[in-house]
Amino acid sequence: MTTPSVASPTAVDGAGAAPSAGSVAAGVPQAPGHVRLSRELLRRPRLLQTGLDVAAVVFIGMAFWTTSISAEFLFHCVFVVLVLNAFLFGLRATLIRIGLVSLPLLIRADAADLGMVLPPLELTEWPLMFVIAVLVAWMADMRAATSRRYAGLFRLASERLLTVVEDERRRVGGELHDGVGQVLTALTLTLDAAAEETEVSRSHRRLERARRLADTALADTRDLSHRLRPARLEERGLVAAVADLAAESEFEIGLAIAVPANDPGLLSGTATIEVFRIIQEALANAARHSGVARADVSMQSEGGRLLVDVVDAGSGFDVEAVADSGIGLAGMAERARLLGGELSIATSPGAGTAVHLSVPTGAAAPDGIA
Repeated sequence: MTTPSVASPTAVDGAGAAPSAGSVAAGVPQAPGHVRLSRELLRRPRLLQTGLDVAAVVFIGMAFWTTSISAEFLFHCVFVVLVLNAFLFGLRATLIRIGLVSLPLLIRADAADLGMVLPPLELTEWPLMFVIAVLVAWMADMRAATSRRYAGLFRLASERLLTVVEDERRRVGGELHDGVGQVLTALTLTLDAAAEETEVSRSHRRLERARRLADTALADTRDLSHRLRPARLEERGLVAAVADLAAESEFEIGLAIAVPANDPGLLSGTATIEVFRIIQEALANAARHSGVARADVSMQSEGGRLLVDVVDAGSGFDVEAVADSGIGLAGMAERARLLGGELSIATSPGAGTAVHLSVPTGAAAPDGIA
């Protein structure tokens, strides 16, 4: 089977002439000319509005200076221009143009009284036409306001998403630096010392210590990888992942689970891992900062919501004082908010800590969070 060759852009065509610089590249679809013109006009609203105004002036002028075309038809064309203006540019621009159009319209209707020899023009339907134009302009303004509102909400959600992602990256970077990085540094120093050692037995001991350090770095890396995206979470669900976390943790974790372990409708999509990360962060904070050796996790489904509590009887803290201390409270709250849920923390110095999470069952995390 032969592969069809692709002609060079500078190759001579069948007629013997090379394609010009403005010719269309083969295989690239091009929009029709009227579509490209429409896009260009929409990118230049002032030019489009000026064109509509010029068209209205031309129609009004023809209504006064020609009798070969019905004045009613010409003013109906002006009405169409008004409606287009209303749809594209909103209420304020439309009201101004209605006021400007009203003057020549009234003059043309009273042409006989003003000594002009022109056919009569009825104004009966024009109030309704003006109302229609105003309604179209009002709806256009409402549409534009709604678009701006949703654009603002999208920007806000994007900013929150970036905050969560950056917090996660900062946390992972810190753990790599303080955990795996420190172990690898010690491993390098140990290997350097072993290379300089002249006594065989001492060199073997240093190499054995280097091997243990390598095992520690590997274990830390696997642990970090598991916490970033636990394999069992996808295989068996949230409840099993939390149970595994409790079983594997050196910090004692008590469980009170009142939701089905394999309920596929509990949470959908990547929301499961987001809830797991909130639980994981809350337990990590308890292990590091509470000063006690145990925390309790409870989970239950009630009223279409998944309720999770992580409680310890430790030293507690002042929420406002540690808001920017890097213990992940902001990231936890943002994750909950992006899932359509709520996260609250009840604590004070010396009174323990209770983290309460409530998310709708069936919730799905926005794309790109996990």
